[in-house]
Amino acid sequence: MTVLVLGATGKTGRAVVDALAARGARVRAASRTPAPSGIDGIEAVRFDWADPGTWREALRDVDALYVVGPYTEPDRPGLVRDLLAAAPGVGRVVLLSVLGVELLPDAIPMAVWEADVRASGKEWTILRPNWFQQNFGEGFAASLRDEGRLALPAADAVVGFVDTRDIAEVAAAALTEDGHAGQVLVVTGPEALTHAQAVRTLGEAAGRELRYTALTAEQHVEALRAAGLDEGSVAWQRGLFRLIRDGRNAVVTDTVERVTGHPARPLRAYANEHAETWRVPAPAEQ
Repeated sequence: MTVLVLGATGKTGRAVVDALAARGARVRAASRTPAPSGIDGIEAVRFDWADPGTWREALRDVDALYVVGPYTEPDRPGLVRDLLAAAPGVGRVVLLSVLGVELLPDAIPMAVWEADVRASGKEWTILRPNWFQQNFGEGFAASLRDEGRLALPAADAVVGFVDTRDIAEVAAAALTEDGHAGQVLVVTGPEALTHAQAVRTLGEAAGRELRYTALTAEQHVEALRAAGLDEGSVAWQRGLFRLIRDGRNAVVTDTVERVTGHPARPLRAYANEHAETWRVPAPAEQ
C-alpha cells in the first residue's frame, strides 16, 4: 500500500509518516519544499495546494491519502473537493479536522472540507483531535522558556490535550486497516487539565516555576493583531478559545486505546521527554 501524506513536515504529518513507516506502508511525504528522507520506503514529493500542477505526480499510484487541509488558502474552500476528484485511484482518505468544527467560524472552511470528504465516494475517516500537547513545545515554547509564563484566554477551563503521535497512530490505523470507514473519531489525551495545571506539569519537568496567565478575549485579540495576524486568523483563534472557555474541549475519549491498543500518552510523559525545551539556557562560557 502507498499512502500520500499531505503536510508531511507539519505537527501531525511528521508523526503520520513515522507511524505508517512502522506499519510497513510505502509513504509519499508531501510538502512544498521536499527533501530526501534517506529512509527506504519514504519518498519525499512536492505538493502545493496553490499549484494543482503538483498534484498529479504526488498522487501517482497512491492507494490512500492523509489530508491536512489548505489552511493557507482560506478563500478557496473547494480545494479538498478538487483534489479528491483528481485522485480516482485513491480508495481511502483520512482528514485531519478539529474538535468543535461545527461551532467554529468559516475563516478556515474545515466544515466544508469534512462535507467534501464525506461526499467523495471514497472510504473516509475524519479525525477531530483536541489541542496538541506539542503546542507547548513549539508555538508556546519561546514564551515559556524566555518569560516563564504562558498567557492565553482559556480561563480555568479544562482541555484533553493529546500527543500528536497518538493522533498519527490512529490515522495510520484508519489508512491501513479495515473497520474505520465512515467514522468521525474524536482523539484526546487520557485526562483533562487546565492550562495552569498543564504549565505546572511542564515546569516540574523542567525544574523551574512556569506560570499561566489568563487573558481576556479582548486582550488576546489585541495581541494577535499586534503580532500581525490577518483578521481571518484572528477570528479562527478567537473561535477556538471560545470553545475552550465554553467547556467544549473538556472531553476525554478512549479512541487512542480502542484503535491502537495502547493508552493515550499523558502530558506528563511529553513534558518529561522535552523538559530541556522550557529550561533557561546556561550562559555561554567567557
